[in-house]
Amino acid sequence: MALSKWRMPSVCLAFLYVVLLFAHPCNGFYLPGSYMHTYSNGDAISAKVNSLTSIYTLLPFSYYSLPYCEPIGGVKKSAENLGELLTGDQIDNSPYRFRMNVNETVYLCTTSPLNEHQVKLLKQRTRDLYQVNMILDNLPAMRFEEQNGINFQWTGFPVGYTPPNSNEDYGFVW
Repeated sequence: MALSKWRMPSVCLAFLYVVLLFAHPCNGFYLPGSYMHTYSNGDAISAKVNSLTSIYTLLPFSYYSLPYCEPIGGVKKSAENLGELLTGDQIDNSPYRFRMNVNETVYLCTTSPLNEHQVKLLKQRTRDLYQVNMILDNLPAMRFEEQNGINFQWTGFPVGYTPPNSNEDYGFVW
């Protein structure tokens, strides 16, 4: 009986030594549906656009249901995995381009003049608090805001702006 008490820990220690002998240190990264990108300074990062969403109406719309700039070569669907399709994401390419570690504040993208129906639609989406959801390198674009000393973090950007105590709407044509 005394022999078996000493034999069991020695077998466990021998097994641990064998495992440690064959174990190699390694680094790993995997997020389902993605792969790692490495960017150098100035490398282009393409932006994708997702559906327009609102906390007010809960009814999503395609980004290009509003009169936004379209990419050269036309709009192409770019859902990358089954999960995006099952959750109802409507991911499309966009004309917007970013470059790694380059601060650019102006990007000119033009649309044809808006007709009356498009203006009404843009104002309605503004009043319904719709957000433009953009994706950079498979991550949602975020905006940070401070109100009354509290920091807020939001996904997406507002479709437009209605000043307080006003009936005027200002649409942002992204």
